[in-house]
Amino acid sequence: MGAAALVLAFLAFALFYPLGRVLVLGVGEGFGRALANPYYWERYLFSLEYGLGSALLTLALALPLAFLFRWRFPGRAGFLALSTLPFVLPTPVVALGFLALVGPRGLLGLDLYGTRAVLYWAALFYNLGLALRILLPVALALERPLEAARVLGASPFRAFLRVGLPLLLPALGSAGLLVFLYAFSAFGVPLLLGGPRYATLEVEVYTLLAYRLAFPEASALMLLQVATLAGVALLYLRLQGAVLPPPVPPRPLPRGRGWALALGMGVFFLGVYAPLLALALRLEPLALVSAWASEDFTPLPLALTNTLRFSLGALGLALLLGVAYALAARGRLWVDLLGLLPLMVSPVAVGLGYLVAYPGLRGSLLLLLTAYALLAYPLLARALLPALRGLPPSLLQAARVLGAGPFRAFLRVELPLLLPALSSGTALALAALLGEFGASLVLWRPEWTTLALAIYERLGRPGEGPFREAVALALVLALLSAGLFYLLDRGRGRFG
Repeated sequence: MGAAALVLAFLAFALFYPLGRVLVLGVGEGFGRALANPYYWERYLFSLEYGLGSALLTLALALPLAFLFRWRFPGRAGFLALSTLPFVLPTPVVALGFLALVGPRGLLGLDLYGTRAVLYWAALFYNLGLALRILLPVALALERPLEAARVLGASPFRAFLRVGLPLLLPALGSAGLLVFLYAFSAFGVPLLLGGPRYATLEVEVYTLLAYRLAFPEASALMLLQVATLAGVALLYLRLQGAVLPPPVPPRPLPRGRGWALALGMGVFFLGVYAPLLALALRLEPLALVSAWASEDFTPLPLALTNTLRFSLGALGLALLLGVAYALAARGRLWVDLLGLLPLMVSPVAVGLGYLVAYPGLRGSLLLLLTAYALLAYPLLARALLPALRGLPPSLLQAARVLGAGPFRAFLRVELPLLLPALSSGTALALAALLGEFGASLVLWRPEWTTLALAIYERLGRPGEGPFREAVALALVLALLSAGLFYLLDRGRGRFG
């Protein structure tokens, strides 16, 4: 019970009480004003549209890709690894990539800033790998059932309709709901690419807080968002636990068809991930030098130092919480559900809750590190929990029969077997911490400016010079995130 008590105590301080204060404030004077304002309803409806449209677009492309990846062809592993790259790229880096390609100063000469097109492209960029990660194992698992149905006389279409589709629907629902969750609550991409016309509910909450100090209205909108996310998250949880046949290895293609498929994949991924290439092409070494010694903005050394010390400091707490949560949730469903709550609450809501609940701690580094750890530990735990549940119970029982206590049994028996999953989870958590943007922006103090905030700081100024410095900082942050993720993960997060 000690692990569960630790997680519950942290959640009480870091989530339940702050969120409760926000909800009380929102249900009071702010809720009526927010519901009576048609503009806020427009933001809510656009957020719903963006979430639903992003989910449909991502699934429309991820599903055929998952079935194509059932085949072995040249470069297959590289394309799958590329699809996971957005997981470790901070939002400002991705936004800078799109601005470098299709922004006012973009390489293509086509300005898509403030359009639906760039927002849906960015949603596909971020979520394609997520959907593939869910759909590809299912596509590989359908091989034997579909083959058995064809042997029994069913046509390929009828076999898919009667056998494959029922097995595929839970995965499609799970992937679609996850994409909806991320797009509906998106903050950084709509803030940096959408302009005022396409602000999501999350962006509107930040605007109310930062520019109008309208806490009641912001709290009411956050209540509306949390209620929507909670409903979608419950649907997602109900779709979990579907039993599938074991996946089969990808089958080889004839040489000519394999190279043709590889070429087609290359063209597709080049189109989707072209913003990353544009970001690299826009780098100017002199801009890096200028950002290093900048007097008008936060200099690169200070932003880099803040990024590393805040991320590594919060990572220690996230490690402790992630392991405790995984141990407590292994046999308790209610702990598992409570531990998922941070994934349903946006970073802006967390920052807003801290400002409302702990006015005496405003400007305290404790709140910033708490927010970081709250947003990171579920990522670590979700990678660790399946491996922990997959351990044979007899191992732990044997250790206890030999006289080892629970802690010593975990340390000497279970932990060595969990290290690969723990390393992958730590890599995901650290990548999220390095690029954290929403909570940092709400709780920001000038001396706390991280690389992500330094990029946003420069984007807020007109002119070519600040934009070039922002591009240079974005590449530094991208290399830092991807490099540390690779060192920790070493390919363990691959799929299919």
